[in-house]
Amino acid sequence: MRRAGVLALVLVACAGEGDGASLSSGVEREAAAEVASSLERVRVVDVREVGAFEAAHVPGATRIDEGSLRATVDGVEGQVVPRAEAVAVFSAAGLGVEDFVVVTGEDNGTAPARVAWTLRYYGHRGPIALLDGGMAAWTAFGGPVESGAAAAPASEYGGGSTRGELRVDEAWMLAHLDDPEVAIFDVRTPDEYEAGHIPGAILVPWTDNLAADGAFVPAAAVRENHGDPEAATLVVYCRTGSRASVSWALLRDAGYEDVRLYDGSWTEWGADPATPKEP
Repeated sequence: MRRAGVLALVLVACAGEGDGASLSSGVEREAAAEVASSLERVRVVDVREVGAFEAAHVPGATRIDEGSLRATVDGVEGQVVPRAEAVAVFSAAGLGVEDFVVVTGEDNGTAPARVAWTLRYYGHRGPIALLDGGMAAWTAFGGPVESGAAAAPASEYGGGSTRGELRVDEAWMLAHLDDPEVAIFDVRTPDEYEAGHIPGAILVPWTDNLAADGAFVPAAAVRENHGDPEAATLVVYCRTGSRASVSWALLRDAGYEDVRLYDGSWTEWGADPATPKEP
């Protein structure tokens, strides 16, 4: 749970070796008021609606509409947009590929994690963190705020190499259903899971990773919630890959190196009559 007067950052892993990483390939959770004291060292990305952002945001923050990073492809909603579209969004937000980016929403909802995953997927090389508790925690902490529209000038983002190993598609899932080195986690609600799920998927609702006060649970609890899996590769899915991005971020934070998002998720799998399903 969040301690009074302390902000927490969930630091999502940097890009892999050989891709300009300045940190290890693992992740760590830092109790930090660093964002408040060192705003010049980070770029804060706020994913809230325009009205909420303009009313009050972290000084110097830029805004990204999380929906602009998702698309409907072949009838499947929630897919990651093509690289060129994502790069255009990050450029319009004034980001640089080496920036330390802290992503925040109103609270620990799903949009910040989905933006963080998309940044990493398209090769962002600097650190990426989620602000635990979002703007609600920021204001409770007494962090400074400003109002008005984002003032960051556009940039030429570019990005690093696409990290294809962070995402899987239906074909990959079909090929690995019986792979003992792959653990699949369904992060939807129990009712959704019982109505139909991917064979072998283990139910761990994404909200199990939230404490009673809405903060992210400690990394040890994340590992325990998921049964401390020994599989080399962990795959998370939900309905459109949004809720699953939270589980992806927290599993990375908990020390699992190979965690992948199935962004087609149940929307794709459940609609395809050729895919096996349980129950």
